[in-house]
Amino acid sequence: MKILFFSDIHGNHYAAGQFFKEIQSISYDKLIFGGDVLGYYYEPDCIISLLREKRAYCLLGNHDRMFLNVLEGKEDERELIKRYGSSYQNAASRVSKENVDFLYTLKSRLDMETDGLRLVFVHGSVSEPLNGRIYPDTVIGDDRDYEGIDFVFAGHTHHKMVRPLMNGCTIVNPGSAGQQRDGKGCSYVLFDTALRSFSFRSIPFEPESLIADIYRAEHDRKMREKLIEVLLRKG
Repeated sequence: MKILFFSDIHGNHYAAGQFFKEIQSISYDKLIFGGDVLGYYYEPDCIISLLREKRAYCLLGNHDRMFLNVLEGKEDERELIKRYGSSYQNAASRVSKENVDFLYTLKSRLDMETDGLRLVFVHGSVSEPLNGRIYPDTVIGDDRDYEGIDFVFAGHTHHKMVRPLMNGCTIVNPGSAGQQRDGKGCSYVLFDTALRSFSFRSIPFEPESLIADIYRAEHDRKMREKLIEVLLRKG
């Protein structure tokens, strides 16, 4: 089986459009999205519609959960605007009812067995599916959570990674499909379960149009600088 795994689009419809264009020429069996269609940038609704149209299996990300928390009155929209910018301004009007209903169906973890492998897909980590962070240099002192798992696929950090653990499990991060932070560009990964092989693919995304959107949307200079810096981060 060939699994195409991508994560962390964060409302960047320019990169999302390029991604879906690119994969038209790729042979794969399952399309899995690791969460965070929302947060930072401005067009989550059309991206959710694309994910549904392409029949991607979607996981819930921490920003997706925060968005739902705003709708439920469990989180202060103003605080999220201070932290992540105006993509959270008037949150309820940014996503259609049909797509909100779709977000409510998403789980934080997917377990799969194929070709003799046990696979786990999460946004963050096995122990913290929504908010856990595993970087290439994160110390994992206790790997019992990974016992019996062959591969864990996770997003959240936006850092590409293939990290074998001592117990035989391998953690794979595809990087971000919409906001790279490792200096290596927006990306995704294609995994062949029969060959146990990984292929990291770049998304040919040029940031100029999104930067123009940031200038139009963000009235606070520091927030503009923050959103542009993280988009262009060199690692």
